[in-house]
Amino acid sequence: MRKIAYRLPLTLAGLLAGLGPLGAAQAADEWDVAVTPYLWATGMKGDTQAGRLPKTSVDMKFSDIMDTLDFGLMGQLEARKNRWGVFVDAIYMKLSDSAEASPAVLGGSPDLHAKARIKQSTLAAALTYRALEGPSPVDLFGGLRYTRLDVDVDVDASVFGGAVGVQVKRDATKDWVDPYIGVRAQHSLNDKWTLVGYGDVGGFGVGADFTWQASLGANYDLSKTTSASFGYRYFSVDYDDDGFLYDMENEGLYLGVTFRF
Repeated sequence: MRKIAYRLPLTLAGLLAGLGPLGAAQAADEWDVAVTPYLWATGMKGDTQAGRLPKTSVDMKFSDIMDTLDFGLMGQLEARKNRWGVFVDAIYMKLSDSAEASPAVLGGSPDLHAKARIKQSTLAAALTYRALEGPSPVDLFGGLRYTRLDVDVDVDASVFGGAVGVQVKRDATKDWVDPYIGVRAQHSLNDKWTLVGYGDVGGFGVGADFTWQASLGANYDLSKTTSASFGYRYFSVDYDDDGFLYDMENEGLYLGVTFRF
């Protein structure tokens, strides 16, 4: 009886020890999902041209964009299982601006009213692979980035008190797809802070001639399922095709909150 009583705890301990790796394996087979709404306080600087219109230089600070922003939405979704995962980054902005002028022409007093609306959408989707595990994991990215620009312009001109008037409306849409590859490296400083660096290149003449992006920031764990992120992000695109030029740089601080499931 003593031998049975003595061996029973050892047998139970062995069974529990055997369940440990099984439970860890089950956890490793589950999807790790993270959703991150964020704000990118970006400015815009570069050149754009459409058709026979003259080239226009753009130099807008984030405060200028906020003055003309009607609606904006930015967010990321990442899901990973073991070493493989998927990544989605979406940006949508709707801008509008208007101007009026009343110069003196030919003795009359023309009134000019112009209004422009711009919608910019960017959707990037990629497969990810964790090339290096541990406290400083490294992930490789490979995917596609879709860009769409919608522009509407209305111009009303009238002279001699409205006796003669002209109304012009123009709209244009341009979209393209760029392949891209990237890498992300993280380094855990302690149980709360993590440094994050990311970079990618793309286009390669398939859509844009060339694109590249880089960001550097930090994550702070607020809880086991929530973290805050902040840093600096830069993105450049050089697109020139069929009379349409979009050579633009976007850069600025970003701030986000990540929810893990």
